[in-house]
Amino acid sequence: MDKRDLTGEFRKRLATLIQRSGQNQSVFASRAGIDRSALSQMLGGGATRLPRSETLAFIAAANGVTIDWLLGLTAREGQTGELRAALEPHTRE
Repeated sequence: MDKRDLTGEFRKRLATLIQRSGQNQSVFASRAGIDRSALSQMLGGGATRLPRSETLAFIAAANGVTIDWLLGLTAREGQTGELRAALEPHTRE
């Protein structure tokens, strides 16, 4: 996959998450622990660089998706959460 394709898919999926959240960009960015101006740059059509891995992780975790999904590498959004739940020990109540 070409880097431009990856960046474009990331922007589309990020926009999808923002739309789904029903929040404005400021609230979305704050909830993900990132700066609003950084979010605006990520959404800008001229950007060819992907965010740092920590930023991707923050966005993915705050929205219940995987980094792979966010980058367009998989169609499954919640694979990590499903796997984590399956591996965590179950407590008895």
